[in-house]
Amino acid sequence: MLNILVVGAGAIGCFVGGRLAAAGQQVTLVGRPALMHKIAAEGLALRHPTQPALTVTPHTVTDMTQLSGHYDFILVAVKAPSTAEVIEQIASAPLIQTDSYLVSLQNGIGNEELLADAFGPQRVIAGTVTIPIGVPEVGVIEVSKDKGGLGLAALAAGQPVNQLAAALNEAGLTTPVYDDWRAMKWSKLLLNIINNASSAILDEKPADIIANTNLFNLEIAALQEGLAVMRALGVEAVKLPGYPVDWLARLIRAYWLPPALKRAALRPSMAGGRGSKMPSLHIDLEAGRSETEIMVLNGAIVAAGQKLGLATPANLALTEIYNGLAIGRLAWSDYRHQPDKLLEAAANASRR
Repeated sequence: MLNILVVGAGAIGCFVGGRLAAAGQQVTLVGRPALMHKIAAEGLALRHPTQPALTVTPHTVTDMTQLSGHYDFILVAVKAPSTAEVIEQIASAPLIQTDSYLVSLQNGIGNEELLADAFGPQRVIAGTVTIPIGVPEVGVIEVSKDKGGLGLAALAAGQPVNQLAAALNEAGLTTPVYDDWRAMKWSKLLLNIINNASSAILDEKPADIIANTNLFNLEIAALQEGLAVMRALGVEAVKLPGYPVDWLARLIRAYWLPPALKRAALRPSMAGGRGSKMPSLHIDLEAGRSETEIMVLNGAIVAAGQKLGLATPANLALTEIYNGLAIGRLAWSDYRHQPDKLLEAAANASRR
């Protein structure tokens, strides 16, 4: 039996931790008081479209100062803006022992690097999640589609990645192990940016973004820039559970393919990935959060492009506008349902 700590037990953390607990692993969740108290009192409900509903009762705490003992794996499931704070909390506990490993299940680029700087790359395992998860009510985690899985990759040799992967597979979570952690994380980044910032900025459903030819072209341009950065870094796109990102990359890189045919080929995967569900950046903007993940998503492409001398105008426009909206420098009312303003900003960015 593994002793597993989940830091940042929101949707992803509760889902993964809950499934591991249901499979017999010893799991402790660290999360917000309202949710942790609800789980402690009534259990954590897990719903799946093709599997029986489960209710599990993992151990819960609301503060890492309440923790003690040894953990085999510490799953970090907070959003990227909270990574530095979590590092400080973990270090002050202290929870890292000679045979403890941190596993980042976070979106975006840069979280593993921060963890590795703090605890050493030999203690950090990269992870990714491609399962569509929702929270219909407090204490209930719902998988909307029978699709996707997890992925793990070592940052250093000798890590027990296969041990954790085996536990996740036994819990019913498809979890391949990748040779190149950067390939896994950058491939997930490509999925994360599709219809995300544009949908948030325009307050439009992802399917509506794809229905607009010019916005669709902007999405393709953002992906092309991401792939150009990946190629310059020597990172290849790889297939993730439920998502053939390698195929998507080849199609997007097919510059010889006429735009209309490229859109037709990409439309099913890019329109169906989110459908009518609003993406994470829109949720953050609607909630009034000033700290968002834009800088580790589209912003990560921009930052890497600047270091490599590659222009990334589509991602630059999306990053600058979204960040301006999040911090209140720009008014959301000036961009809602106004695609021409976003397209004009992207055109201006390409001329810089």
